[in-house]
Amino acid sequence: MLFNQILFRVKLLLCISLFMLAPTSVAEEKALTVESILANAPKPDEVEFARQGVAETSIENAWERPCPYNSSRLLTEGSGDFDVDEAALRCRRWQDCKTAGADASRFTEGFFKHHKTGEEIPQQWKDDGEDLAKNDAEFGGGSGHSYNYALKFAEKNWRLFEGRSASEADKLVKKQFWQWCTVEPLSIWKSKLDD
Repeated sequence: MLFNQILFRVKLLLCISLFMLAPTSVAEEKALTVESILANAPKPDEVEFARQGVAETSIENAWERPCPYNSSRLLTEGSGDFDVDEAALRCRRWQDCKTAGADASRFTEGFFKHHKTGEEIPQQWKDDGEDLAKNDAEFGGGSGHSYNYALKFAEKNWRLFEGRSASEADKLVKKQFWQWCTVEPLSIWKSKLDD
């Protein structure tokens, strides 16, 4: 009987100590989440560039940043001449350019490696490019358009990897791809919304 009482008290103390520790760890997890959200939120100067409609060309390494056109500050504060209806299209283009730019870098490195070894360009990549060129609708409008260009860009510009470290070449490819992609007309993305 005495043993059961001692065992019960030990279990009770363990439960109480667990309850006391739980709120601390939950608070720490929330703090980390809030920090990561704040780190990825558009900065005030990025929102100002978005308000002016020049965020794509004014933010350094913009492809590494989240789209500032969907910032609550931009959409709720006096936006001036900024067309709020355009924000979704701009963010869609932003994300597509970011994703396709990463693909362009990967493809460019692949083409470089194949040229370096003297092997043929992978047939699958050629097939993908031909399919995209024939039927853009299956590949999601703007994203298909960007992906198609990513393949063509990689095939033409594989020398960007020559004599550079992989990270340096990656940044250069993404920068050049971004410069092309983000000035493509929003009508390419809008046409798919109207369908």
